Amino acid sequence: MPTERPRVQVTLDENTNGLLSTIAKKQDRSMSAIAAELIRDALELHEDIILSKISDKRYEESLKEGVFVSHEDAWK
Repeated sequence: MPTERPRVQVTLDENTNGLLSTIAKKQDRSMSAIAAELIRDALELHEDIILSKISDKRYEESLKEGVFVSHEDAWK
């Protein structure tokens, strides 16, 4: 039965395939469902890392430019 969702073909090494298979069996889910979930988790983590770097850069710039307001000053 055709699906409307995009598909990706991935070649796994034996260890990764075995781990994926073990997780799928323990959760009584398909390997593709587990792989899709793990990919989503990895993408979210990657996004968090990128946004954190942007935030750190903005924070450092605000300190250099003197536009930083301390917590105490903000709540006066």
